Amino acid sequence: MSPSHPTTESCHVDPSEPDLETVLQRLENQLDAGPAPMSNLINVMRDTVLSSALRAFSRQSFSPEKRLNIVFVDSENTGEGAVDDGGPTREFFRLLNVELKNSQYFCGPDESKNLTLVSRAVLAGEYRNVGKMLAVSVVHAGITPSFFSERLYSLISYRPSLPVDIEEIDDWELRQMLHKIKNAETLEGAQEAIIEASAVWGMLGCSTYLRSLQERDVLVEEAARAYVEGRVKEAIEQLTEGLKTLGLGDAIKTYPEVMKPMFIGGSKPLEAEDMLELFRVNFSRPGSNRRRLENQTVMFWRDWLIEVGERTRPVSLGQILIFTSGADRIPPLGFGQKPTIQFLHPEDHGIRIFPEANTCDVTLRLPLHESYIQFRERMESGILQSPTFGFA
Repeated sequence: MSPSHPTTESCHVDPSEPDLETVLQRLENQLDAGPAPMSNLINVMRDTVLSSALRAFSRQSFSPEKRLNIVFVDSENTGEGAVDDGGPTREFFRLLNVELKNSQYFCGPDESKNLTLVSRAVLAGEYRNVGKMLAVSVVHAGITPSFFSERLYSLISYRPSLPVDIEEIDDWELRQMLHKIKNAETLEGAQEAIIEASAVWGMLGCSTYLRSLQERDVLVEEAARAYVEGRVKEAIEQLTEGLKTLGLGDAIKTYPEVMKPMFIGGSKPLEAEDMLELFRVNFSRPGSNRRRLENQTVMFWRDWLIEVGERTRPVSLGQILIFTSGADRIPPLGFGQKPTIQFLHPEDHGIRIFPEANTCDVTLRLPLHESYIQFRERMESGILQSPTFGFA
């Protein structure tokens, strides 16, 4: 792995480079559309997603380029859904990314995570599997890990990294030691602080020799970088190797600025406009009574999305999308087919007052109600009381 440097080069997207959608489409084109092999069957419970993933991705026969078959298992050990046509896969990787972000492998602010060192995980090669999971998540499901720090992304893309801020160090005691050295007003005070930290200094492999007060900041930076980057070098190498799955790592290295939005900056929040533009509506014949009811329901739907987008309702736009698709944001390449709105006419389905969804083909079926208040209450109640995602 190439060493990092204390400054970051200015990097802009070359106009001759492909855009993100083009790169992702090339990666997706490698996938085998045939049936999922048994080795790619992932049995998972929603409260143990990460451990389920580690077992599956550790199989020697696991084939990243083959189709996945995700089966959520309830407390009675019965499978939920017979065939995975995309919805369970999106749901699985959405939950997996959340668990990974909050796992022992990462540390730091919620949307700016660095890698942390777990020695036994390094020995077991778990960081390699973490990278593989993230690569498969991006290419198979379009679910992106938007929680990397600038530093971590620089390291996996072989770019120079920023100077280390002491606050990036997750060890409180070491942070205090470095602050004491950095804030020392005399050479003697700085040397005393270094001596106090000599045990840690030795483990980091840093020099304890300070010739002048002017060298203090350089020494502190060296120690901070050794902790934040140097000590996790092997874990970074494993993660980077895992990310090479399906060619994602090579794409990151070749087009670092193009790929960067998928890894850092947090997820772009959904807006009401996004949801309004996302769906195609399957209307009945113009002029029919069915069409009148459908027009009214679409009007209610659009007004409700605006309210939800204003964050004045008990549900979020992300929850609506999860209910409909299994994903909490629109994948970079969109969904495999245009999401569709259908209607629950009593003569077709019986009396159905709550929304229904098929997350595989991303179909949302809206109930028909005479008043907006009824529609809004039934939509919110149905989504909030549903399982994590619903099949019709």
